[in-house]
Amino acid sequence: MISIIDNTDHDQNSFWHCPITLAGELGRRKKREILKSIKHLISTIMKTIKLISAVLMLFFTMIFMVQCSDDPAPAPVEPAPLVKISGKVTYTSEAGTAANAVGAIVYLAKGATATTNYDQTTIADANGDYEFVNLDTGSYYLNAIFYTANKNANGRLDGLNFTTEAGAVVAAAADVTQNLTLVSVGQSGSTVEALAVNYAWDPNALAADGVTPAPKFVNTGAWTYDAAHSPVQFEFPYRANEADFVGGFSQVSKFAVNFDPANLSSSTIDVEMDLASVNTRTPGGRDNRTTVADNPTFSPATLFTELGCIAGTFGITADNAAPTEAIPQTITADVDRYAQFTSTSIAKFGDGYVAKGNLVFHGFTVPIDLWFKAVPAWLDASNNRKYSGFEGKFLMDAKNDFGITSTSVNDAIIRIQISIVLYKQL
Repeated sequence: MISIIDNTDHDQNSFWHCPITLAGELGRRKKREILKSIKHLISTIMKTIKLISAVLMLFFTMIFMVQCSDDPAPAPVEPAPLVKISGKVTYTSEAGTAANAVGAIVYLAKGATATTNYDQTTIADANGDYEFVNLDTGSYYLNAIFYTANKNANGRLDGLNFTTEAGAVVAAAADVTQNLTLVSVGQSGSTVEALAVNYAWDPNALAADGVTPAPKFVNTGAWTYDAAHSPVQFEFPYRANEADFVGGFSQVSKFAVNFDPANLSSSTIDVEMDLASVNTRTPGGRDNRTTVADNPTFSPATLFTELGCIAGTFGITADNAAPTEAIPQTITADVDRYAQFTSTSIAKFGDGYVAKGNLVFHGFTVPIDLWFKAVPAWLDASNNRKYSGFEGKFLMDAKNDFGITSTSVNDAIIRIQISIVLYKQL
């Protein structure tokens, strides 16, 4: 410690004040210098550590890279290949030849077993071709259905359904072609019964007294033909390109059917339509008029007071002069009054049946195909009757096949819809 002595008189406190103050100031300066030196040393050490760490990191990274470069590169993981399933859908036509099922619905499900829970659907194109693309490899179940009229419908028969029935299982490890052939399974169900009907005009029928002649239509089959509830209608685009024109015939003059779903080879259809009973809701215009007494019955004994223009188109003429109110006429000699269909074979077709046969109309005999289904039998407890019947449809080219010339029809295809009600009294 440094002491400064002054000979000047001072009191005791003043003597000691100076040395104490100088000593404290010097101590604080020394401490600051030491602290500053320590901080600098610590900063230098930290920088050195960071530098060493960076060098070590670079060193080990280079060693790792050199080591990896000596190993073979792992093979890249390729995604599983995607596959396509495609083919053609066909069915056996009425002519017995393979036909493209245009518009058929094709179903696809993942798995090797039959199912009705499908994952995808597609529509067969104009050539009957279909395809499913971008599929994972594996097994798939395919099924298809084809509706001949290519639309959904309820009520009257518009078309029949074809199906692949059992379907097809495809193992797809690469692109696969799987054609589908649709089959006719016929109509199923235990309520489709054998139907025997014979309805016709009996010129020798007698009245209830068993003596008086009373010609009439009679039923002699096991089932009764219900004429009042069995419409036969025709439809065609008016003038071949406008809205559908709808008409019908009020009288079937003969209905002789023997249908057995278990024995189609022996089943037959023989039906005759009275064209003079045409009904387009215009009596005296397009339609024929009858006497009040005969209306609405049409039989060989019916007296006509006026023939409409459709009778002229069909070539139907009265027995004598043109009928009038004063002189009504019968139509018994003109064979053009009736159109007749007689089957030559009946077979399963889709989920129904096809009756192949000949249609005699307007002096022409032309083969046609009649699609039909039987109406499942049902019991009406209110009258204790069992009911059944048929829904059918066929197409005819009136101009080119039957020589019908009419500006209303032109070359339009006419659709004939048949709804037959039968019953059996229990």
